[in-house]
Amino acid sequence: MASAVFLLAFFGFGAKAGMMPLHSWLPRAHPAAPSHASALMSGVMVKIGIFGILKVAMDLLAQTGLPLWWGILVMAIGAISALLGVLYALAEQDIKRLLAWSTVENVGIILLAVGVAMVGLSLHDPLLTVVGLLGALFHLLNHALFKGLLFLGAGAIISRLHTHDMEKMGALAKRMPWTAAACLIGCLAISALPPLNGFISEWYTWQSLFSLSRVEAVALQLAGPIAMVMLAVTGGLAVMCFVKMYGITFCGAPRSTHAEEAQEVPNTMIVAMLLLAALCVLIALSASWLAPKIMHIAHAFTDTPPVTVASGIALVPGTFHTRVTPSLLLLLLLAMPLLPGLYWLWCRSRRAAFRRTGDAWACGYGWENAMAPSGNGVMQPLRVVFSALFRLRQQLDPTLRLNKGLAHVTARAQSTEPFWDERVIRPIVSATQRLAKEIQHLQSGDFRLYCLYVVAALVVLLIGIAV
Repeated sequence: MASAVFLLAFFGFGAKAGMMPLHSWLPRAHPAAPSHASALMSGVMVKIGIFGILKVAMDLLAQTGLPLWWGILVMAIGAISALLGVLYALAEQDIKRLLAWSTVENVGIILLAVGVAMVGLSLHDPLLTVVGLLGALFHLLNHALFKGLLFLGAGAIISRLHTHDMEKMGALAKRMPWTAAACLIGCLAISALPPLNGFISEWYTWQSLFSLSRVEAVALQLAGPIAMVMLAVTGGLAVMCFVKMYGITFCGAPRSTHAEEAQEVPNTMIVAMLLLAALCVLIALSASWLAPKIMHIAHAFTDTPPVTVASGIALVPGTFHTRVTPSLLLLLLLAMPLLPGLYWLWCRSRRAAFRRTGDAWACGYGWENAMAPSGNGVMQPLRVVFSALFRLRQQLDPTLRLNKGLAHVTARAQSTEPFWDERVIRPIVSATQRLAKEIQHLQSGDFRLYCLYVVAALVVLLIGIAV
C-alpha cells in the first residue's frame, strides 16, 4: 500500500514539477504565458511539485520505512530528465521554449539529489540524507533566482523585438547593455560556473553522488557512477546551450529590423533583473553561512544534529580525511574571475604591435548579416547525431534567402517534436478519453445516485482497511 501511495504521489507531483515523461505541458505553457508569469511558474510553481514529493516520501511515508528502490527510481528519472531536458533545449530556437526545457533539466538535477537523500533515509545513513537534501534544497532556491532572471531578460528582449525567435535577434548587447549584463550573469549561473550560485548547489549535488561510494549496496555502487556521468554530460551540454543562447541573442550582427532598432527597456525592468543578478552572486558568496541554515531543514528528516556542515566545516565526501572548507571555496570563487583578466593581459603583452582588421571572407560575396553564424548552424552536429530523439519538424520560411539575388527558400527546423508526446503522452491521453466515454453515463446529474457512489466508496475503503 505504501509503495502504491508513493508511486501515485511521485508521478502526480512529478507532473506538476515537469519531470519526464510528464513534462509535455511545460514547453507549451511558458511561451504562451507572459514572461513575468513564466518567471513565477518556473521559480515557484514547479517547486511545489518537488515539495509534494519530499512531503509524501520523506515525511508522511517515512514512518513505515523507505524501500531502497524508491530512491533509485527518483534518481533514475531525475538523471534522465536532466540529460534529455538540456538536449531538447539545445535544439530550440524559441528563447522561452529553450528556458522551459532548461527548467525540465534543473528539475531533474533537483530530483537526482532528492533520490540520494531518499536512499540515505532508507539505509539509515544521516550523512547521505543531509548531503542530498542540501544539494536539492540549495538548487531549488538557486534555480528560482537565475531562471527568474533569465525569463525576465527574455521578456525584456521580446518586448523590444516582438519575437521569440533567436534567429531574428543578434547584436543586442550594444543596444540593450543592462539587459545583456544581467542575462550574462544568469547564463553563467545556470551553467554552474563560479563564482555564482548555480556552481555552489551543483557542487553539493556532486558531493551527494560522491557520498554514494561509501554505500555497500551493489546497485548503488553502479547507479552512482552512472548518475555522475549523466550529470557531467548534462553540465557540459548546459554550457553549450547557454553559450548558444547568449551568443546568438546578444552577440554578432542584427538579423532583423527590430534587432537593429532595439532600445534598452525601462529602468523598472532593469532594476528587477539586476536585483536577481545580485542575489545570484551574493548567495554564492554567502554559501558558508547559508548552508548550515539549510541543514537544519534536513535535520527535521533525520533526527540527527546537522554535523555535516556547521561552524565552518564543509562536506565530508567519503572519508574523514577529505574536506573542502567554505573559506577555501570563497577564496576560489573570488579568485576565479581574476584568471580571465590575467590571461587577457598576458595575451595583450604578446600581441603584435600592428594588426590589420577587416571583414570576414564571404566567398567573394558581399557581407550580409544573414551570413552570421546562427543557432541552427552551431547546433547542426548535435541535431544530426540526435535526430531520432529530436524528431525535427521542417518548415519552409519564404522570408529566408541566402542573398537578395536568390529566389529559393531555405528549409530549417522550427521546433522539435519529442517522441515522448507520440509514444507516451498521446497513448495515455487517448486511453483516458476512451475510458471516459465508456463511463460517462455514471455522471447522470442525479444527486441521489452520487450519494450512493459515496457510500459505496466508503464501504470499499473500510473493507480494504479491515483486510
